Amino acid sequence: MNVTGLSWTSFRLPLRAPFQTAGGEMTHREGLVLRLRTDAGVVGLGEASPHPAAGPEATRELDRALASAAAGLLGGDVGCLEQPAAAMPPALACALDTAACDALARGRGISVARLLSERSRAAVAVNATVATERAAEAASQAAAAREAGFDCVKLKVGMAASVEEERQRVAAVRRALGPAVRLRIDANGAWDTERAIATIRSLEEFALELVEQPVAAGDLDGMARVRQAVQTPIAADEAVTGLDAARRVLERDAASVLVVKPMVVGGLRPARRIVELAEEAGVGTIVTTTIDAGVGVAAALHLAATLPEGSPACGLATGSLLADDLIVRPLEVRDGSMALPDGPGLGVELDEAKLARYGGVTREAP
Repeated sequence: MNVTGLSWTSFRLPLRAPFQTAGGEMTHREGLVLRLRTDAGVVGLGEASPHPAAGPEATRELDRALASAAAGLLGGDVGCLEQPAAAMPPALACALDTAACDALARGRGISVARLLSERSRAAVAVNATVATERAAEAASQAAAAREAGFDCVKLKVGMAASVEEERQRVAAVRRALGPAVRLRIDANGAWDTERAIATIRSLEEFALELVEQPVAAGDLDGMARVRQAVQTPIAADEAVTGLDAARRVLERDAASVLVVKPMVVGGLRPARRIVELAEEAGVGTIVTTTIDAGVGVAAALHLAATLPEGSPACGLATGSLLADDLIVRPLEVRDGSMALPDGPGLGVELDEAKLARYGGVTREAP
């Protein structure tokens, strides 16, 4: 199966409400949607949504990079697109790899999950995310997540001025959740080593499931120190930027869980290799989105479906954070889990009317 055409459309989707993390506030999500046409008459979809921290020019930079590389991709083997994509920015590499996997799976009449692994599940447990600075509002959102059937909630932390303020906020959320719902926290690298140790120790009475990225991504020695000093499991998130980075985390014994984002590590097949590496090391994996639109969420969902039974809940329930979506049937969360869409490939279809509403210029490979 060879590539016969490639087109892409930019989009800018507003969030329902500002999303607050230690790294700042997010109000919208933007990126590119790709359509990869093949000589078999199959079209694969992909999404390139650069990480919000990349800045306002990131999507335009991806557009320029794709325009420069597109002609060279025509005529190539769809199954081999991962190699030229690897030299591109990670979000763009993810879009091309996802589109290739979608086309290959559609051509074989199987799901992308089955393409990635012989072992795949029909549904994936997911967590809700609470990302608001005020304790009362955070508790209210947590209670709503519990009522909606979520068994796991992730609370964004690292915004408080003191350990005691952080403790009060987490205590309010735990009270709202009750003892049965798992609670994890995500500091997005906001703390130094000593602050992380002190904060986590003060929060352990609230039965935390895990703590994501307590210190800066580049401080693996610090993260290893935190892991040794606390009882709560530590997860590496921003530190996992690719296979080599994941290997360094494991070599430093810095985390007991790896958080893998296809949009960050450059695609589904690179992400799958990280999952396999983690399994070999006896380390768990969580798959999350970067608050992507529907195509990106579907891609992450198929990857998450290849994780072993009993894996921690994955961060895929992010579609509700967006004011709208770009696929015909947005992926739903029911009783704290997401089912894979029916049909081959990703199982999703672009809603062209909504893409036109939230999209920019459509470009095509010459």
